[in-house]
Amino acid sequence: MDLINAWADAIYTENGEKLLQLLAVDNVDAQQAVFEKLQSRPAWDPAPDCRSRLRQRLRGESVWEEVVEALCCMRVALVQGNAVAAIGELMRATGPFNKLFREDMGTWLVRPMGGFVRALRDVGAAANVQAKVPPGKNGYLGEAAAKMNALFSSAHQGAGNRDKKMAALDVVIVLFQVYFRLNTLRMCKSLINAVNSPQFLPFDAFPASQRVTYRFFVGRLAIFAEDYNEAEEHLTYAFEHCHARAARNKAAVARFLIPVRMLLGALPAMGLLEAFGLTVYAPFAEAMRTGSVQQLNESLQANQAAFIHAGTYLLMEKLRQAVCRRLLKRVWLLHRESDPDKAHQLPLVKFQAALAAQGAEMDIDEVECLVANLIFRGYVKGYLSHRHHVAVLSKNDAFPALTAAMLADPNI
Repeated sequence: MDLINAWADAIYTENGEKLLQLLAVDNVDAQQAVFEKLQSRPAWDPAPDCRSRLRQRLRGESVWEEVVEALCCMRVALVQGNAVAAIGELMRATGPFNKLFREDMGTWLVRPMGGFVRALRDVGAAANVQAKVPPGKNGYLGEAAAKMNALFSSAHQGAGNRDKKMAALDVVIVLFQVYFRLNTLRMCKSLINAVNSPQFLPFDAFPASQRVTYRFFVGRLAIFAEDYNEAEEHLTYAFEHCHARAARNKAAVARFLIPVRMLLGALPAMGLLEAFGLTVYAPFAEAMRTGSVQQLNESLQANQAAFIHAGTYLLMEKLRQAVCRRLLKRVWLLHRESDPDKAHQLPLVKFQAALAAQGAEMDIDEVECLVANLIFRGYVKGYLSHRHHVAVLSKNDAFPALTAAMLADPNI
């Protein structure tokens, strides 16, 4: 493979698919071509070859010379193991590529636009690792994200051809991936607003794969915002519209969707957990059914590292309220049988004893605080008699559906 000729042919024939392949960072043929060139000419500079051959193939000067030269230099840097130099070359190509996209009246650059931003993501991330950019700093990947935003603006505008806007959602998804990696989720809001704007193409116009991925990320953002009903809506869409053969992707969605549904009171069947390799959630579902605070605590402790890595730990921790509610209800049912005349006046010492039996030793004030929080959040209807350490439960639906509970932490 002659890399420069491959670029020239793809540009001359306006072959977007070929251009997309050439932009892929993991293109083995492109890397091999550069490796072999450097073997024969260790000091090889792609610039002169790019200019002469592109001018010959395209019959004159073109902005493509700047793009191809920078991208070939990026390949050289990657082969030499210098990701920092590679991202510099790739960012140098961004401006000229953006100009070409804006001025072209066709749609053949729609798919390459997605390839370009993915290259910025991958090489930027590699440069951050190589440069040992500390946590909390955006580094080269942050600079790459700024370049991506410029590309998004062009895709969103679709100058000269409305169909060029088909590139926009692909860019949004890559920016989401970058912002999640950098933990700068606040930057996602403006992108969501753009997608929801009248100027954006109808959502159903985009490929199913992009729609699924977009809704997956918006669902995860809703989790961070503690809007679990919205999270459930987006994640359900992603799960139901994910291709049946994309088992790995469906499992990735289910990893978040199942805990969200558990928070809302829908417990998963074991068959579903087994189908997606998520049986780790089974003890939590059982704890919610039985009110086993001990089982919840043990499962959280055993899986803490894995849940933190997956980004689901806080979701699982939030199940504690529902588990405590279930235990309180079981204590109340036993109390109602033993003392029917005071069925709705539950002495907190009984709940305290049940908690202690589960390994959760608390003094009576702590138990009162726990029940007060359950009442405040809507898990339980009633009020507390502080003087008598009694929970006076509502005679009408004392334990409403979990969907009625306030799951988000209050702003203080």
